[in-house]
Amino acid sequence: MNCKEEKGQDKHPDIPEFPATTNPKIMIKPVLNNVNEILFNDSVLVCKHIDSISIYSATSEKRKTIKSKVFAYGNGIFIIENKDGEYEALNDITLQKQNIKTINEAGKYQKMNDSLSKIFTKKSEYEISQLADSLFINYFALKYHLPKDKIPFTRSLRKKDFYVKTEQDEFLLIDVPYSLEKFIDPLIKPVSKQMAPKFKRNFQFFKNYSHKDSFFKEYDYALKSKDWVSLGGGNHYIPSLPFMAEAGYYYLDVFFNNEKGKCKMIRGNRPSLYTIPTKIKNKGYFIDNEQIYRISLK
Repeated sequence: MNCKEEKGQDKHPDIPEFPATTNPKIMIKPVLNNVNEILFNDSVLVCKHIDSISIYSATSEKRKTIKSKVFAYGNGIFIIENKDGEYEALNDITLQKQNIKTINEAGKYQKMNDSLSKIFTKKSEYEISQLADSLFINYFALKYHLPKDKIPFTRSLRKKDFYVKTEQDEFLLIDVPYSLEKFIDPLIKPVSKQMAPKFKRNFQFFKNYSHKDSFFKEYDYALKSKDWVSLGGGNHYIPSLPFMAEAGYYYLDVFFNNEKGKCKMIRGNRPSLYTIPTKIKNKGYFIDNEQIYRISLK
């Protein structure tokens, strides 16, 4: 069913359609699309998609999309998973590979457990594992400078794998025994004292902002069309119910760095043009309809 009910006209045919504006100095360009989640700082935008991650450098305007469900941010590095399932560390500005220690102490823990089983033959398996846990955590904390009264900063990578940052070091910890996982992961063992290193260029989640600021302000509207439409999906028992869908012309003022222009959008609902609150000189970024745009001046 598709029965047209109303049709309107463009009130301002001379105004260009977004992303063009009436001011030739204002440049708007799409940089990333299909965005699910945004992290940002003052030099990089990171966008999580369903099965990949896009990293966009606002400084160089270079971008990199990686097919990885793993993502963590450390002290100036991104940790991702490459196509071979291996971890990679990338510099957060150049996006080039960076060396980082990878540690696997699972074998050490198992040897310790086996040795205790041979020595304490009369103890139960539970008692031996408790003793092994205690000794192993003491050994690990001493070796890698983990403070006993604090949980080091950690980020989950894959199951039983973590990025760990202590006051003195950082590393990837692979195949972690459960007792150690409880010791270093604040999600499992919450304590009052958790390490929170002040990372350079630390990232923030866009979803945590109120999103009141915008480079755009709507000043007029005109109906384009109003239709009865049906999405289908009915069957013999439940009919498909039609509904009224409206599309219109949204007329917007655009403001950036003391310059002003106008543009219009043809939409089925009011545009949501939310500014990403970065502090990058002479550039601004905003999101609309799962698309990130850059705004700048010629």
